[in-house]
Amino acid sequence: MLFFNEGNLGTHIMGQGQLEASLRVGLARVSGVQARFAGLAAMGRWPRLLATRPVPGLARRELDFRALRWHIVQSLRARRALRRELRTFPADVVHVHSASIALAMGATMRRLPVALSLDTTVGDWSRMPAWHERQRYASTLIAPSEALERRSLAGAAIVLAWTAWARRAAERVSPTANVVEHHPGIDLDHYRPAPRRERRLPRVLFVGGRFAEKGGQDLLGVLGAELGSTVELDLVTPAAVSERPGLRVHRLAPSDPRLLELQQQADVFCLPSFGDAAPWAVLEAMACGTPVLAARVGGIPDMLDGGRAGLLVAPGDRAGLGEALHALLQRPQLRAELAGAARARCESVYDAPRQFAEMVRLLRAL
Repeated sequence: MLFFNEGNLGTHIMGQGQLEASLRVGLARVSGVQARFAGLAAMGRWPRLLATRPVPGLARRELDFRALRWHIVQSLRARRALRRELRTFPADVVHVHSASIALAMGATMRRLPVALSLDTTVGDWSRMPAWHERQRYASTLIAPSEALERRSLAGAAIVLAWTAWARRAAERVSPTANVVEHHPGIDLDHYRPAPRRERRLPRVLFVGGRFAEKGGQDLLGVLGAELGSTVELDLVTPAAVSERPGLRVHRLAPSDPRLLELQQQADVFCLPSFGDAAPWAVLEAMACGTPVLAARVGGIPDMLDGGRAGLLVAPGDRAGLGEALHALLQRPQLRAELAGAARARCESVYDAPRQFAEMVRLLRAL
């Protein structure tokens, strides 16, 4: 098996590395599988210019097809890198994440089975409330990418959709695709509950590279003057946020042990996001037995079992966010119930070794 990963896209999308760590945990528990891990190198100067440089005259009108250019550049880079890997490692099956970099892999898909790992379709991602309202011609601009994606999903031997939301989207985009709902899981021996230390005030944790799009401003607005007097807030983000009494800002990588400690010690994990598919931060908090309060976007409701393993609010609903957050902070019993339900859901649905074994079973059948 060759696992080909798009890789982290700067500080704003960091979950790709978490996927590889999860797959390696599962691989260690399964026999009879020879694996190689590979992926895209960092984008060079010229590819980045082609993919992201504003086109004079069109960018101001939001008509320079930036999303399409990004998808084409990344897909061509991925096709070239994948072919190079296959020359030295003739795999029986290739696992590609994410599906958005597989738009130019048609020839490879005709030669050997390719499994596409899908957390969101390009259309659903473009329609997230975080940025859709800012794009006047979003549907028109994303249509070429959706056409390429439709062909790619249909050509894949199997599409591994991380959530029911992603599965429904993939089936809608490409009705002939072989889509299976399957999440890669998480290392439950690493992400696990730990005894909480006694503190004077309850602590809320936020983790997000795209601070505004992840709802960081909403969370600050809701807590406001309460910080330092009735509650404390830990922000893990690269964004420029000033510390003040009751507010601490951390610059941490996903694998930093200090982040794990924050996840285990928080009383509530809060992600009122405007744009997310299946965020690892939510899953990690669930596995640590930390109650989760998150926005009802993307696959998050599926991860939280429709609200049974965490509380859900509408994105942008600051009043609802405040009510739910204060309910959690003031009711220890509710926090304990949600923490137990979150950990139990991880053990039943998101255990990495079990999920990896199931994925191997699916791929052997190809």
